[in-house]
Amino acid sequence: MKIPDQVRKTVAFIAYVDQRDQSIKPVGSVFFVGPDPIPGTQSTSRVFAVTARHVIEGLKSKGCEECVLRLNPVDPEQEIVSITVPLDSWQFHPRDTSVDVAVLEQGVPASVDQLVLPLGFGATPEQMAANEVDLGDEVFISGLFIHHYGARRNIPIVRVGNLAALDEEPVSTKRGPIQAYLVEARSIGGLSGSPVFLNLGHTRVIGGVLQSVSGGPTCLLLGLIHGHYEADSQEALLVQDVKEDTMRASINAGIAIVVPFARIKEVVEHAMRPNFQSRSALIGQWSPLDSLKK
Repeated sequence: MKIPDQVRKTVAFIAYVDQRDQSIKPVGSVFFVGPDPIPGTQSTSRVFAVTARHVIEGLKSKGCEECVLRLNPVDPEQEIVSITVPLDSWQFHPRDTSVDVAVLEQGVPASVDQLVLPLGFGATPEQMAANEVDLGDEVFISGLFIHHYGARRNIPIVRVGNLAALDEEPVSTKRGPIQAYLVEARSIGGLSGSPVFLNLGHTRVIGGVLQSVSGGPTCLLLGLIHGHYEADSQEALLVQDVKEDTMRASINAGIAIVVPFARIKEVVEHAMRPNFQSRSALIGQWSPLDSLKK
């Protein structure tokens, strides 16, 4: 499967300022979502950055009070765009602390080469049932590779895998049992918070009949990367990407944990409540994933 370049444009990096040398160090991945555009338009008034909650908590544990969103400029000759935001601006699930999702209302400047995913692009239980999504279906991930993230531009990597387990029962993690999918794909430090896409393909067997996928996107936002399992301990790594002193040699079991889109949507809808006051004054720009909708 060829991954459209637009997929990498949905991803940016979250970083912190190293006080020892004032350098910006990426530690995790972030992507942007927004309400579906008004029919006939390609704009949305609200845009939310999304990452894993443990990335934000990990930065706080390092003593950071702010994080940096590292974004690619439209003009490749320009310097990378860095937006500094307070860590306490991020919103979490209002009731369930096990939900590893953090969102921040943050517009995307017109000078940034960033795509915003409409919430209608998410893999809801209804869409998954209608398309008979099951084990073995292809997924792909795009996010930060901390050993090669790019000096002048973000360079997100892409990893491809498949659904290994649906969210039939809670999955055991260091956060406790959580609702999650398991996918056969190697997750590493830096991919935390990365968007995970479900590839429906152009044709599927639905109801025992081979059918064309039409009337909607051929790829859906399945969720975000939470962590992975190690073969030696069978425990999910949560913060190795933001706490260098915890990194150790281990064997990756090749199974990544994915927080379902439904939990992302719950946190975004909480942040959209009427009494929520955004701390960002930037205006969101809508960039549709045309090639993924064909």
